[in-house]
Amino acid sequence: MIATTEKIEYGKEIIEFELLQEDRKTLSIEVLPTTKIKVKAPQNKNKQDIIKKVKNKAKWITKQKRYFVDNYKKPDEKKYVSGECFRYLGKQYRLKVIKSNIDAVKLKKGYLIVEYNLKTPAKLINKWYKDKALYTYEKELDKCFKQFIAYKIDKPFLKIRKLTKRWGSYNKNSNTITMNIETIKTNKDCIDYVIYHELCHSLYFSHNKQFYTLLESKCKKWNKLKKKLENLTL
Repeated sequence: MIATTEKIEYGKEIIEFELLQEDRKTLSIEVLPTTKIKVKAPQNKNKQDIIKKVKNKAKWITKQKRYFVDNYKKPDEKKYVSGECFRYLGKQYRLKVIKSNIDAVKLKKGYLIVEYNLKTPAKLINKWYKDKALYTYEKELDKCFKQFIAYKIDKPFLKIRKLTKRWGSYNKNSNTITMNIETIKTNKDCIDYVIYHELCHSLYFSHNKQFYTLLESKCKKWNKLKKKLENLTL
C-alpha cells in the first residue's frame, strides 16, 4: 500500500486529500464528517489519472465538505435530529427522524430512518446499534473461531460494552471477548481483525513474537486494518 498527500485546485480553493494506492480494482472518494478526504485507487493506476478523476469530482467534494461543516457534530454532541451523520459497517448514513405511531429503525437508500412514538430517537438508535452489534459480532466470531478449533480451546463468550480506549479486549479468567459497541461502525474486515486479535490472546497473553506470528497466519491484512482503525473517526 502506498499512502501520499495530494492537492488539487478548484476555483480559489485548494483541496487536499489522502491518496491510498492499494490492491483494489476501483477508485473511491470519501469525504469524512471531519471534512478529511480519502481517495483509494488501484496500486498500478497512474497518479496523474487519479488526480484528474478527483478534479472531476471537485464540485461534489466541496458540496460534501460544506454539508459536514454545517451539520456534523462530534459523537458526544449528537442531537439525533434529521441531517446528522451516522456510521454502520463502514458506511455513512444520514439520519431521517419521523414522528410516527410506531417505534422503528431501518436503513434505506443511504438514510438511517427512525420512526418514533413512545421512545426517543436516541434510545431507538442506541438499541438498534446494540442489536446489530450483537448479531454481527456473534456471526463473525463463529466464522473466525473456525480457524482456532485445531488449538482445542473453548470458544470465548461474547460481551458488548462501550469501551473508551479499545476496540476489544480478552479476559482469560472468564474466557470472554468484550467488543466495543462502536466497532459496529467499522467494516467487517476491521471487525474480524479485532476478533482475531482477541482470539490470539486466548493463546498468548502478551504481544510477543508468537502472538504476532499467529495473528499474521489468521489475518494477513492485520497491520493495514489496525492502521485503518487508528485513523477512523467514529
